Amino acid sequence: MALSIDSVLQLELVEKTLAEGTGKGVQVALLDTGVEISHPALENSVKGCWEVKQTPTGMKCEEVEGLDPVGHGTACAGIIHQHAPEAEIFSIRVIGGNAQGTGEQFVYGLHWAIEQGFKVLNLSLGTLQHRYQAPLLELVDRAYYSGICVVAAAHNRHQVSFPSQFASLIAVDNQSFESDPLAFNYILNTSIETEGHGVYVRAPSSGGQYKLWTGTSFATPHITAVVARLLSVMPELTPFEVKTLLRALRANR
Repeated sequence: MALSIDSVLQLELVEKTLAEGTGKGVQVALLDTGVEISHPALENSVKGCWEVKQTPTGMKCEEVEGLDPVGHGTACAGIIHQHAPEAEIFSIRVIGGNAQGTGEQFVYGLHWAIEQGFKVLNLSLGTLQHRYQAPLLELVDRAYYSGICVVAAAHNRHQVSFPSQFASLIAVDNQSFESDPLAFNYILNTSIETEGHGVYVRAPSSGGQYKLWTGTSFATPHITAVVARLLSVMPELTPFEVKTLLRALRANR
């Protein structure tokens, strides 16, 4: 007799776990434009801020003030805090005030975040440049085997981008789930496994403001929040097991 995941998992128990999770005890790092830690929506949830900088001796990750000249990272942090309110958020700025960053900054920042042992990494960014494919794949696989869940945004125009194409992370496209922002679809047989709420998302912006955001960047922190909620109740989950539970929790059953 053929069995499916749905028939062998206790779905009601998994859903109860998600509902009870708050993100407590889970450290989530965002590689982004920084986070405006004074924003009232974040309620002291951001526990540390760093920036990847080019120095005369090479790339370094240095502690900085909690600022965000772009607002992108603040929006992502706000979404995570809204839906996993007890998660501890850490900001690693790899994109500057001109909304641009280099592949080298991204790779170094990801390497540094993995070395710190953060439990979940939110990557609401990516690159189209194939020369970064190999180093990013190596790092994402290292995170996977170290028990770190990496959640990464797909390209908004469905171009091949990295690291979202890699099987060892959770890749996210965007959809509108207005009645339940934590609802998501799980898509089989594709590199982009999940579709999260990423259309007209009201989230924080720089200067203590709010705005509506649309894109895979903002669907990604919704999935990150789901992951943090699960891990706060079942901290020993491996990335493989998290993926399995996401498959079970999908809205498109």
